[in-house]
Amino acid sequence: NIYIEKNIAILAVVGRGMYTKRGTAARVFAALAHSSINIKMIDQGSSELNIIVGIDESEFKNAIKCIYDIFVN
Repeated sequence: NIYIEKNIAILAVVGRGMYTKRGTAARVFAALAHSSINIKMIDQGSSELNIIVGIDESEFKNAIKCIYDIFVN
């Protein structure tokens, strides 16, 4: 079966030092969970330089803000 999910935004969290720091993915997922944002898709490349999540497009701006806050602020 093939299921089509509509209205998904793809958000990439990219950082050169991600693969050397433990807990980076946990921080991303915790920030989204704390903001009550449901993750519908997760992808990480073999280079471990990025984590890509699929979320509801209505939560896109909020997701960017909460991830920015946990890593920058």
